[in-house]
Amino acid sequence: MDSKVILLICKNRARLSKMIEQNAPYNKILKQSKKLDKYILIAMKDINEKQ
Repeated sequence: MDSKVILLICKNRARLSKMIEQNAPYNKILKQSKKLDKYILIAMKDINEKQ
């Protein structure tokens, strides 16, 4: 798996956790969650292509 994708997943997961802890507005949390989902999907596709 590409290390850049792993880094983006970690970075966005941390950002999402921080937003949840700080009680950010729902729309911002949702937007960040969708961004994280996008990177996770890229990683999963990469894993499936290598098998």
